[in-house]
Amino acid sequence: MTAPSPTTAPARWILGLSRVVPGDRIEVWEHRQLRSTGTVSQVAPHLGVLWLLEDRTGIPRLATLRDHRLRRCPLRPAA
Repeated sequence: MTAPSPTTAPARWILGLSRVVPGDRIEVWEHRQLRSTGTVSQVAPHLGVLWLLEDRTGIPRLATLRDHRLRRCPLRPAA
């Protein structure tokens, strides 16, 4: 999956989940590679985890602040 460098737009990186809500669009990065993009369905800030529905597959995916870098992404354009 090709994507812009994870070092661009540092203001969009998520450092904590207290301001993440269902419906937010998130990119999940691992080892400087974009692994997933999707819409947040559930958030557990006290555990440092969230669930998102992947754009490509529609399958729920668990993402953690401990194992991933999370970044906000723009809303999907309307079809």
